[in-house]
Amino acid sequence: VNYRYDGAPYEPHNSVALANSGFVQVELIQTRNDVPSMYRDFLQAGRSGLQHVAYWTQDYDADLARLLAQGFVPKMQGEVGEKGRFIYFDTEYHPGTVIELSEVAGPKGRLFDLIRDSARDWDGRDPVRPFPDLKQL
Repeated sequence: VNYRYDGAPYEPHNSVALANSGFVQVELIQTRNDVPSMYRDFLQAGRSGLQHVAYWTQDYDADLARLLAQGFVPKMQGEVGEKGRFIYFDTEYHPGTVIELSEVAGPKGRLFDLIRDSARDWDGRDPVRPFPDLKQL
C-alpha cells in the first residue's frame, strides 16, 4: 500500500512470517515478484541473514523528523493499514543491515501484540497460523 522505492511507486508482492521470542520479533520476508526493493537489493548483493532492524514507534512523525534531521536518507517506504507506516533508510550500520522505522499506533501494532502474546505460552503445536485481517484488529 502506497509503496515507494527511491521515490517511485511499485506494487511488491511479499510473503511474510512473524514470530516472537519474548519482546524480540523475527520477520521472514520472501519477495514474490521482481519490483525494486531493499530486500531484492540485499539478495542480489549475495547477502543472507539480517537485512534490517526495526524500531517501533507510536509517534512516527516526530521520530521520522528526528532521523531525517540526523541525516538518515529514505530509500523504501509504505504502509500496512491505518497508522502502520514504515520507512527504511539507505544508511547501513552493519554490512547489508539497514534501519527501519515502523509505526505501531494502529492495527499493525495490535497484530504485533497478538503475535507476542501467542508466543508467550506456545507449546509447539500449530506453528503456522494465518494473520487476522488488520481491519478486524
